[in-house]
Amino acid sequence: VYGDVSLRAKIALKYLQGSGLGAVPVYCGESAPISGREVWHSGLEGSALGDLSDFAGREGGVDFLVNSAREFSGELEILAIGPLTNIARAMEVDGGFASRVKRIWMMGGDYSRDFAEHNMKCDVVAAQKVFASGVAITVMPLDVTRQVAIPVSDFDFLGESDLGREIRLWAEFKKLDINNPHDLMALLSVVDGGLFDVSEAGGVVVSDNGVTTHSMGDGNVSIVRSCDVSRVKAAVLAALGR
Repeated sequence: VYGDVSLRAKIALKYLQGSGLGAVPVYCGESAPISGREVWHSGLEGSALGDLSDFAGREGGVDFLVNSAREFSGELEILAIGPLTNIARAMEVDGGFASRVKRIWMMGGDYSRDFAEHNMKCDVVAAQKVFASGVAITVMPLDVTRQVAIPVSDFDFLGESDLGREIRLWAEFKKLDINNPHDLMALLSVVDGGLFDVSEAGGVVVSDNGVTTHSMGDGNVSIVRSCDVSRVKAAVLAALGR
């Protein structure tokens, strides 16, 4: 999703091949936000991965979501680690899509301050649509992922691997000496919920400039409120070392 989705599919396929999971299908989703906001990109994506011309994602990411929800109605769980454009488009294509999805896990928003997190502000219209859909949602927010600050030097064991080079390039570009594993923490919330304290369900409002607010009470959205920092850090490094 978002921006050069063809390149992003190639990157995903390259990593999957390196992990022995090359048979996993990768679909190109929506490149342009529903909101019409200009796409931001760093220019670094894929630059450390060499020739990607042998890889090509499949077209029709939104259709894949719609068809998966129909095939696995009531069972499908989605992990969303970017802007929510694909999911919002699936809801537009199929009015019954939301009712068929069991849960959406996502990385997005910041609930501790008046701040528009990247995934929310990149497509505010999509975020508003997804949060208002009634689908059960568990959110890993920026204010929690920022708690886990891993020194870039801790990734030295990755050496000259694709991932090792990409982590170093991003750190140099952003002038950072730490790495916050935002998306990996969203995945960890799915597979090892014991690492996190999660709120009861409530409602989320996304302002027109992408600021998110969570309120307790009737609603469909639970927010990760805190984490076991040392255990999360260990889990991230262990996962990347496999």
